[in-house]
Amino acid sequence: MLQRTGEADALNGFYIASLGGYRFFYLLNWAYRAMTESDYSDRIVWIAGLVQTGLYADFFYYYIKSVREGKAKLKLPS
Repeated sequence: MLQRTGEADALNGFYIASLGGYRFFYLLNWAYRAMTESDYSDRIVWIAGLVQTGLYADFFYYYIKSVREGKAKLKLPS
């Protein structure tokens, strides 16, 4: 729906932002494990996590912009 219309209501926007936040905190977990565990190394997981978080970064920009402007619907550029 978001791809077709380019708009998301507040609840859907918050849900997608929460998924992105989860990915961000997961990256922090990996960084913590890499610093504290001497044998922790999983490059595929790191690469996949960075790509997923990077894809959410664009959405986060428009989500935060929409929240600051107090709009009820999140509108993505087309």
